[in-house]
Amino acid sequence: MRRLTISLALAAALLAPALHAQTPDAKPPTSKVCPSTDTLGDLIKAIDAAVSGPGNQDRTCFRALFLPDARLIPIRIASDGTATPRILTVDDWISLVAKRGSAVFYEHQVKVTSESWDHMAHLWSTHETLSTPDGALPEGKVPEGKLMDRGINSIQAIFDGKQWHIIEIVWQAQTTTNPVPEKYLP
Repeated sequence: MRRLTISLALAAALLAPALHAQTPDAKPPTSKVCPSTDTLGDLIKAIDAAVSGPGNQDRTCFRALFLPDARLIPIRIASDGTATPRILTVDDWISLVAKRGSAVFYEHQVKVTSESWDHMAHLWSTHETLSTPDGALPEGKVPEGKLMDRGINSIQAIFDGKQWHIIEIVWQAQTTTNPVPEKYLP
């Protein structure tokens, strides 16, 4: 028993320096700075920034917008007019969008109305998705590009006392037979 104790103590003494060694060049990992969601206007801008870009980009800021059990629900309209919701988690959405690879798209809200009280809000927004000729996303302005999609987002959000978080987004894209009504366009 005494030999085992001495062996363990010797091993600990020999391994301790290696376990605690630090290189002078070691730097702590940096965290990505995501846009503010202090106001509902900031939340809309943050959604646009987090959705836009290459399909396979880092989605740290996208994840930060949502509560852990949040849902994203696109409504698909069949040729017979049947509406079918597809309930996605945040990770499901990220996986689907990542399949676009490095293809760049840009989404922005063209008209937003909101109802809020205390710590809860409902945002009704018309969005447009564009593809840009050079794949670039210019800072601070809507790019010129080909309209890929237009639709309506219904966003439920909660304010935790510091910032807004998304609980759920339900959206439906317009179709050729059912475009977004004029009252929801800018």
